[in-house]
Amino acid sequence: MPDLSLDELAIKFGTDKSSKHHNYTRIYQSEFAALRETARGLIEIGIGGQTYRGTAGASLKMWAEYFPNAQVVGVDLDPSTDANYGERIHVVIGDQTRRSVLDKATQLVPSVDIIIDDGSHQNNLTIATFEYLFQYLRAGGVYVIEDTLCSGERQFNNVRSEMEAFVLNVLRGIETAGRVLTDRNSSDFYKIPKDYVLNFYEKYIDSITIYRGLYFIRKRTRSPL
Repeated sequence: MPDLSLDELAIKFGTDKSSKHHNYTRIYQSEFAALRETARGLIEIGIGGQTYRGTAGASLKMWAEYFPNAQVVGVDLDPSTDANYGERIHVVIGDQTRRSVLDKATQLVPSVDIIIDDGSHQNNLTIATFEYLFQYLRAGGVYVIEDTLCSGERQFNNVRSEMEAFVLNVLRGIETAGRVLTDRNSSDFYKIPKDYVLNFYEKYIDSITIYRGLYFIRKRTRSPL
């Protein structure tokens, strides 16, 4: 029997990432295909608690089957999500902005290759989680923020400008670091002083890809300085 596609797995397990709902699997299939055999660790924030309309743990099961060599960790605030979802799947219960909770999640995987935030959907919590957890992502790893269309929804106490400012800071960081990397080869680039200290975004972020509902943020394979 041939391997199922990511979307077929999503439908099989009942996650809303499938083509029957958000249709994120189309994007994930393209982005993650090259990592399918090599990924050793995936952390997803958001398992699906009592307020979730889908099946709790569905995406964890999907990821575990799609990445056959990876340990998969789910993080959720709702204690009802603490269950046995199958081999190579682990659960951490707690607030996604608590360092102790996120540290525990990172310790359950041999390598943090992929992080997916499908948790609170509150801009301030999403950004705070990224700013702490991104450091644990391996060089060349991928950090995904899901359901970014919620960034302006009042039910989450969100103001769209918060997420827009976050994206703008990422873009500015990429451009500044780009000048650092290329100033030896092009006289057209603005010369950054030798003692300039790169900030978090400038030092670690390689790229950001924006899809409808998803941000893919890739970590540099090595720091420029």
